[in-house]
Amino acid sequence: MAEGLSDRLRGIMGKISSMVALSDSEVEEIIKELQRALLQADVDVDIVFELSEAIRQKSKKKPEAGVSKREYVTKLIYDELVSILGEGSGAKKGPDLLLEPHRLMLLGLFGSGKTTTTGKLAYFYKSRGLKVVVVGCDFSRPAAYEQLAQVAERVNVPIINGKKPEVAKKELEKYKDHVVIIDSAGRDALDGEMIDEIKKLDKVFAPQEKFLVIPAELGQESKRQAEEFKKNLKVTGVIVTRMDSTAKGGATLAACKVVGAKVKFLAVGEKPTDIETYVPERFVSRLLGFGDLQTLLEKFKGQEAQAEKLEKGEVDLNLFYDQINAMQKQGSIKKLMDMIPGMGGMKLPGEVFDVGEVKMKKWKYAIESMTPKERENPEIIKSSRVERISKGSGVSVQDINELLSNFRKMKKMMKQLTPGKMKSFRGMGDLGKLFGR
Repeated sequence: MAEGLSDRLRGIMGKISSMVALSDSEVEEIIKELQRALLQADVDVDIVFELSEAIRQKSKKKPEAGVSKREYVTKLIYDELVSILGEGSGAKKGPDLLLEPHRLMLLGLFGSGKTTTTGKLAYFYKSRGLKVVVVGCDFSRPAAYEQLAQVAERVNVPIINGKKPEVAKKELEKYKDHVVIIDSAGRDALDGEMIDEIKKLDKVFAPQEKFLVIPAELGQESKRQAEEFKKNLKVTGVIVTRMDSTAKGGATLAACKVVGAKVKFLAVGEKPTDIETYVPERFVSRLLGFGDLQTLLEKFKGQEAQAEKLEKGEVDLNLFYDQINAMQKQGSIKKLMDMIPGMGGMKLPGEVFDVGEVKMKKWKYAIESMTPKERENPEIIKSSRVERISKGSGVSVQDINELLSNFRKMKKMMKQLTPGKMKSFRGMGDLGKLFGR
């Protein structure tokens, strides 16, 4: 997520953690590095210097008893980043969302990711026990409706043709207990024609929510776009897409905050599951490598015990099997590891991340062929057991050895993250108290 910016910020956090003490000159050096990181990510110059001055002045105050200067400056950086990236809402609270049947309309220019976001939103509301129907009103782009139909089929929700809005409105009568997601037409620019068309749809469907979809790579340019849509079409929220593929995501979030356009969701990948509510505290925590256990728990609803084991480093092959299942649904290992405190700042071997669907299926077959004792105590699996598991599962000895090798690497890394051993925070004391964990 916002990889380039995140890497630079995590580097700064690592530098702070390695310092014996922080002098005023060292704080100034940290501020300059922070400025470079934010400016390279296209954050507005005025915002960057406002943040810098706030950290500079506040760092001169004496920390509370029991809090080191390093911890204090780390928390200052965290707080000021939260401030520029959105109003703090409390680390356990997400944005205000209607989690009941209602109508929402998506707005955006061509190429913003509006249609795929429709599918992600449909998944989001379905996963919270709500029924969903989508309405395709984008007929300005060739095959747009057909694309939306494919998206709707992928997440298993019905679709209504909105070419004639009044007809679609009547058809919606039988979907009163559904969340209705309306995919409106896009344009190359917000012109009079687009404004008139959206206003007509607004009048017909009367949506309670109007979300503007903005791609993260717009950076500072998103300020103008958010401002225009908010002024002309009264958007109630923003969804930032492609947050996983650009360093400019932070600049986009900061720009939206400046104009008072509240970011509700982030789209962070290709899959329908790759959407999450936007909470500034959680986002900044992950940017800095501090993890985001709350979002991790939300992704693994019903699997809180597994997530807790993962955090503590209590890893056996039963848990590994559960995580393979979850990853097939939720996304890559890397995205999940970024949510574990300390893990985001660490570098796992590339082969741990590069696990394809075919390989994961083989690993599952192998684990299913193991005895309960072997799954709980993988260290007892020697060559004779590997051969037996191979015959029982139809998975090659080489693939099973690769599974065990990757498992050992993961377990070793997790052990480094247990309380008192989190290398990313070595010498930083009890940061959990500072961050309200």
